[in-house]
Amino acid sequence: MKIIMGSAVKGMALKNAVKAHLAEQGHEIIDVGCFSGENFIKYTSTGERVAKALQDGVAEIAINCCGSGTGASMSVSKFKGVLGCACESVQTAKLIRVVNGANCLCMGEGVVTPELGCQMADAFLGAVFCQAEGIPQEVLDFWEEARDEMIARGEMARNRELETL
Repeated sequence: MKIIMGSAVKGMALKNAVKAHLAEQGHEIIDVGCFSGENFIKYTSTGERVAKALQDGVAEIAINCCGSGTGASMSVSKFKGVLGCACESVQTAKLIRVVNGANCLCMGEGVVTPELGCQMADAFLGAVFCQAEGIPQEVLDFWEEARDEMIARGEMARNRELETL
């Protein structure tokens, strides 16, 4: 599977650990930055780069990391076709795919260990939207309607350089 990955400087160590884990499993990783801890990288620029790659169809799924997961989530979710959510557990990483149809897992290096991040990535990648045993069809229909409503909003991302302070 192709997976887009991005991070701010605070988040890069988590991204790199998850990236290595997923590459070992045979996934193709498209890393949109950041690539070095030399300069502070604005998480908004990384988020837009992740969103642009998703919008362009480079891959159907992404992982974006920062210090808390919040900035990573907010910066990708403002763009059309992108549903990112900050998670801190394996269960939420799974449920954002199953229930919400999210296409971007966001995690924070300050709250998620590399080991947990790898477990969360595995759960996220292994989950399928609306694949939930015992859920009534009208609920599954609502989940799809809600996802479609959310991905329809927002703007198109632009090609953006990584921005520093």
